[in-house]
Amino acid sequence: MTEERAPYPAGHAATPEPSLTTEALIAKAHAHQQGIPYETGEPWLARLPKRLRALADLILSDKRTAGEVAYALAALIDRIENAPVNRDYNMYLIDPLNPLKNQ
Repeated sequence: MTEERAPYPAGHAATPEPSLTTEALIAKAHAHQQGIPYETGEPWLARLPKRLRALADLILSDKRTAGEVAYALAALIDRIENAPVNRDYNMYLIDPLNPLKNQ
């Protein structure tokens, strides 16, 4: 005696989501940043090593998905790309292009 099986439902298959790109994640991070001022100059640079260490810890913790880590990195890229520039701030204490000026 054989059992009759119900036919497998052949409805609409879930369409796969388009794969994310770094640019899409950066745009998403930038959109989340709207209305919050970006840090500038020396305070931002002073905190950068701490943020990079936090990102490295996030990666090493294995508690986040690859997507979450990629978003954290994209948010950091957005901060770097959109940080206001202080035109009066001389990034070089020694001007590599004008050694005579350094004396």
